Amino acid sequence: MELTNRKLFFVTRNEAKEKGLDISSSEIYLLLEKTNNFKNKTELVLNFDKNHANPKYFCELKEKIFNNVPIQYVLNSAPFLDLDLYVDERVLIPRVETEDLVSRIIKMIKDKNFNHKVIADMCTGSGCIALYLKKTYPDSKVYASDISLDALDVAKSNASKANIDVEFLHGDKTEPFITLKEKIDLFVSNPPYVEKMEDIEERVKKHEPMNAIYVKDGVSFYENVFKEHKKFMNDKFFMAFEINYDQQDQLTELIAKYFDDDTEFSFVKDIFDRTRFLFILKGY
Repeated sequence: MELTNRKLFFVTRNEAKEKGLDISSSEIYLLLEKTNNFKNKTELVLNFDKNHANPKYFCELKEKIFNNVPIQYVLNSAPFLDLDLYVDERVLIPRVETEDLVSRIIKMIKDKNFNHKVIADMCTGSGCIALYLKKTYPDSKVYASDISLDALDVAKSNASKANIDVEFLHGDKTEPFITLKEKIDLFVSNPPYVEKMEDIEERVKKHEPMNAIYVKDGVSFYENVFKEHKKFMNDKFFMAFEINYDQQDQLTELIAKYFDDDTEFSFVKDIFDRTRFLFILKGY
């Protein structure tokens, strides 16, 4: 039986609705696009009434989505700004909040002329932050670390795929940066910070690496950075973090404990109006 892309779209949408599944039209479009090997959604639209190239393959992937596997893992693909990253269950799926963090960093560097000669990204995961910053600042030296060798394998594959030169380091928290010969100008991190399991969606718990999300002490990674920062940061520096919505008071106390009095810091809300970013700078 001939199956056009249009027919597959409507059959899939109706089936998801009947099963009470929260599958968006955009996810079905993306599944059709990728399983037809189209370059973009425009190509799908132009071929919407033509037969699907491989309906059996489409149905195999559709069943995974119906079993609540995130579409990014099903397709092994996730966008990050204008990068197309490989992802699987070894790494977190990049979020729009992290895109926001990186965009803000770039804007602050431009507006305030922050030094970015040497950049470090702790808990790199898929490598999204480090790779985008290196792409934006090709003359900068960019280091990216993770304690997970599996995550580093994914990040390295993304660097190779995009032909972006980042130096990857294996180790826990700030440990890999302390032994560097050069000091860091810009330090960025989106570490594990959620300490309340009820804050994590069931779909995330089931499929994404919990060691990249959950931590018993939600501020432990930040405290390690704050406590050790003089060992690896330049005298003049800029630090940027993604944080949880409920950590501002704890982090303010830790900043007062570990940083000099002339250090400036600010907490910033994300696009969902939740406190999500912390910026720390000194010497500017």
